Amino acid sequence: MNDVQEMLKRQAAWQRSRQSLTWPEKIRMAEMVRESVKQLRASSAPRANQEISTRQKPRGQAD
Repeated sequence: MNDVQEMLKRQAAWQRSRQSLTWPEKIRMAEMVRESVKQLRASSAPRANQEISTRQKPRGQAD
């Protein structure tokens, strides 16, 4: 079985396992993921492309 087929097989199994969870379990997992993402974003250094100047002029306009 090639890598893509194996990946799709694992994805389908994961989706079936998630389907059997109760809503409170799904919500609890989503809250944990949200908190983890929040912590990861807070700990990462700002990227240059995220720092956008508020003084940018529209194209074609000179200073």
